[in-house]
Amino acid sequence: MESKHVTTTIPVQVSVHTISTNSGVYVGQRNVMTGLSQSSKSNTGFGTIGSRNYVYKNSGIVFDQDYIDTAIDDRDVKILVDTAPDESAVTNIVFESMAVATMTQNAGVFIGDTRISGLDSHSKDNVGFGKVYGNQSVHHSNLGINYDPDLMDTPINDQDIKSGVNTNK
Repeated sequence: MESKHVTTTIPVQVSVHTISTNSGVYVGQRNVMTGLSQSSKSNTGFGTIGSRNYVYKNSGIVFDQDYIDTAIDDRDVKILVDTAPDESAVTNIVFESMAVATMTQNAGVFIGDTRISGLDSHSKDNVGFGKVYGNQSVHHSNLGINYDPDLMDTPINDQDIKSGVNTNK
């Protein structure tokens, strides 16, 4: 028996400003992700500033005296079992443009069939003044204080079992 191929052509224009932690742009016929996890803790005295802002004479204070701070025990069991693809369908992706301004940790742009198992990210931030993004922002005469005398800071015990089984022939 002869198989008939169905072909689909997709013109794509992708424009992304920010791809955050453990995130992505996945373009393909078959994208399989399992076990994506991200844990974080953030103390920010003064938050995030975008474009065209004026910040003057502000105080941002972080005082974080936890005995144990951000205890992360991420023991997920992540198993990927992939099955054979449908061979009768073909997808052609034609990129007219691809633009990504910013990617943070464990982020990406994945083109084609993607199989990801067990992508982890852990973080802890203490920021007295926060982040400045964009352009034409003015900030002066500000005070940012970060006081964080933890006895044990951000213990992470990540003992994931990460496995992937691909049954494609």
